[in-house]
Amino acid sequence: MIPAGFSWTFVIIIDVTMAAIGLIATLQRPMSDWPVALAAIAVAFIPWVLFFVFNICKYEGQALWAAWMAGTAVLLFATSTPVRGDFAPLLLTLTVGVVGAITSMLGGFLAAATAAALLIGAAAAHRLDTPELYLAFLGIGWLVGYLVHVQRQLLISQQRTQAELAAHAAADERRRIAREIHDVIAHSLSITLLHLTGARHALEHGLDSAAAVDALRQAEDLGRQAMSDVRRTVGLLDAGNDSLAPEPGVEDIAGLTDEFIQAGLRLTADISGSYADVSPAAGLALYRIAQESLTNIAKHAPSSSSRLALAISAHEATLSVVNDMGDAVRRPAATRGRGVNGMQQRVEIFGGTVDAGPWGDGWSVRARLPLGSAS
Repeated sequence: MIPAGFSWTFVIIIDVTMAAIGLIATLQRPMSDWPVALAAIAVAFIPWVLFFVFNICKYEGQALWAAWMAGTAVLLFATSTPVRGDFAPLLLTLTVGVVGAITSMLGGFLAAATAAALLIGAAAAHRLDTPELYLAFLGIGWLVGYLVHVQRQLLISQQRTQAELAAHAAADERRRIAREIHDVIAHSLSITLLHLTGARHALEHGLDSAAAVDALRQAEDLGRQAMSDVRRTVGLLDAGNDSLAPEPGVEDIAGLTDEFIQAGLRLTADISGSYADVSPAAGLALYRIAQESLTNIAKHAPSSSSRLALAISAHEATLSVVNDMGDAVRRPAATRGRGVNGMQQRVEIFGGTVDAGPWGDGWSVRARLPLGSAS
């Protein structure tokens, strides 16, 4: 596996460059020295053979440094005569650049220092002319390697950040789907139970059986609708599904209250203001908060009287749901279930607030969502 931040294009370019330098350096030498030169090139290619063919060597700068330094040393010292304008030292420039890119600034510096020592030794042994030019090439190689190393680290950091963002986005989507399913199921089951309670009450007290049948029919229809809603909500997980029905909005709150009233909840509703001032996202949040609040009333105090008030202005929307439980069993003030936490998460997106807790002899939920640019 190649190091993170590198591509196969980079590896192929390095391979081709090294082969070209080795071939030119070989052709610069007498034919009698070609076997030695080819052996030096083979030494330089050992890490590639071990890595690509046998997969027993890691793509590491240390292995490349050792092999390329050894191959260059053979080309410089093991041939019969020095070569004017020799291409062999350019392998050292390639070594310094690649090692610096793969390892670190310090690794590139050490590679440059050892390469410079080899060049100076070759010049002292009269195996190399114009060592100053080759040393300048080493400096350029180190600089290129350092720049590639910096770019590689930035690319790795960017890839890591993108992976983290993708994981957070997936987690947020799972939480959103969980909230939607919770709201749909809790709402549908609460109204279904109200219908079933009405049917049981009619049957127990010998009332008109038609009323019981009607209540059971409505419960059945609601159950089928709930199943459809759950399938649609789970379908949000399929990114290729373009046939999803629109999410409910603020204009659907009136219909929501009618459903609870028809199911037997003693509820009054007061809605004022223009729906046009509420964005779809804010409308969905208001709808879900109203749905969760009424569902909790139907679950914990179905016989209580309740009031829903929604006031919409140009700058904010205020929703309050209050029920008077009287002698009904109260929900403890310290209890914060998934529903209340879901309300809090929804309004925080818009910079709003929500308060849920005891109010007089009952329970209240009061939410405020800024509108306009905030939504």
